[in-house]
Amino acid sequence: MNLRRLRGLRAQLLLWTILPLAVALIVLSVAGVARHRQAMTALVADRDRGLALAEATRLGDEIDQRVQVLVRLAGSASAAGEDVALDDLAVSAAEPFAAGLAQLDDQGNLLAGSAFAAGWSSTDAARSVAALAATTGQPHLAEVTASGGTSLLLVAAPLPGRGALVGALPTESLQLAESDPMLGGEAHAAMFVLDREGRPIHHHNPHDLVVPAGALAGLPGVTAGDTGLVSLPRTGGQDLLVAYAPVDPPGWTLAVVEDVHAVGAFGLSAVEALPLLLLFVALLALLAISFGVANVVRPLQELDRRAARVAWGDFDAVNTPVGGVQEIDDLRLTLVQMADRLRSYQTGMRDYLSAVTQAQEEERSRLAHELHDDTVQALIALKQRAQMAHKTLASDPDRAARRLTELEDLIDQELAALRRLIGDLRPIYLEDLGFVPALDMLARATAVPGRLDVYLDVQGETVRLAPDLELAAFRIVQQALSNVVAHAAAHHAWVEVRFEADGLTLRVRDDGQGFTPPEQPADLARQGHFGLMGMRERAILYGGQLTLETAPGRGTVVTAWLPVS
Repeated sequence: MNLRRLRGLRAQLLLWTILPLAVALIVLSVAGVARHRQAMTALVADRDRGLALAEATRLGDEIDQRVQVLVRLAGSASAAGEDVALDDLAVSAAEPFAAGLAQLDDQGNLLAGSAFAAGWSSTDAARSVAALAATTGQPHLAEVTASGGTSLLLVAAPLPGRGALVGALPTESLQLAESDPMLGGEAHAAMFVLDREGRPIHHHNPHDLVVPAGALAGLPGVTAGDTGLVSLPRTGGQDLLVAYAPVDPPGWTLAVVEDVHAVGAFGLSAVEALPLLLLFVALLALLAISFGVANVVRPLQELDRRAARVAWGDFDAVNTPVGGVQEIDDLRLTLVQMADRLRSYQTGMRDYLSAVTQAQEEERSRLAHELHDDTVQALIALKQRAQMAHKTLASDPDRAARRLTELEDLIDQELAALRRLIGDLRPIYLEDLGFVPALDMLARATAVPGRLDVYLDVQGETVRLAPDLELAAFRIVQQALSNVVAHAAAHHAWVEVRFEADGLTLRVRDDGQGFTPPEQPADLARQGHFGLMGMRERAILYGGQLTLETAPGRGTVVTAWLPVS
């Protein structure tokens, strides 16, 4: 009794819901403290690596747009001829090149400059980048620190035959604020832009992270333009994780620096609070069990009792609802449908058994009439002819010989009639010749010259089957052909026999008038299709199945499959 209670749904809910959940929470709270930092570090690393690569790509695109602006300005200056109005060009390029424009020759000598270009136009970096652009005919970039300590990005575009046009923009004017949603909130992170030597030239640091001086310059791969991820030593209570990616152009490096300890500490507090949540979860689980008992267990128990009454023949026991959740009522409705189908099947079986019994009685009556009217009368006639031949044997031997000849003919006729009668009761060809020859003889006997042609098609390797299985298969084909003759009004019928490795397929189709098939097999007997019902029962008896395809005016196809072991 105790074991049965443990197997009940109530005990199973407790055993498989609350207990595993409690154990899982305890294990999670203990193991999570140790593993949380590693998981959070990996998560933050993946995010920062993607952020660094995306922001470096976006920053490179922004710088490339500035380069294209300067190229267009150089084209405008070339079209203007010798007199290059740099102040006018500087006004048109005020936003992209806020630090001014300058024209330098191919040796890097200053030819002209706008109002804001005085602080950088004579630097070595400006002369070098201008000479490169003029010599190569391609734009070039360089960094320079202006007299006020401002970091500038120099962009040089070639002026054919007149040196190069150089524009300068403060690196702080480059947009890094688009990363603010990722760097804000609980993520204590910052973003730095490093030049080719690893010096910070721009940054976005909303949380004022303390980064050791010179720590970013030593990142591996910065000078090689690689993408990577490193951890910096703990400094000022911070565990710094650095993800970096190249900015091309101009060969800079963008680094995302984040305090992993701050993120991990936030998540760690939630993990440490898991044991406190255990009691709350247990209470919720108890409420769920109470709900389950009231809305699942008891309705299921009531439904189980009613289903047992259906098994005893009370098909109306599941008609009324039992309450509970919707799924239980759906299950009850399914049981109602099954009960209706079972009741319909029982009714069909009663009709079928009644028809089979009546058919047996009619067959017995037919056999009695045939034996009495044909066979018995024929034997009486044979006896009389034998007596007449015996009487005339001495007086008229010739006449007696003729009577004996007639007697032999009558005996042959009666033998043929008896063979037909026996063949209707038991197909002798099936035992003597085999399954396929018996089907061939059946097809020949069913065909009606000028009215119905029957064709036999055998596929696969012909083998002998178990005698009872061959008889069942023969009767199925025999009944199908009988239906064609009696009801189909067809001109052609085809019998297909396919031997397979695991079964035997029988298919009989015709080009007759067809009919509307019933929706359920149990309705076959109700609609008077007792032949089809018998064929189906034979197939099911041997573990097979029977399918029916027909429609008015489209003929009929009956397919039976019987397993072969």
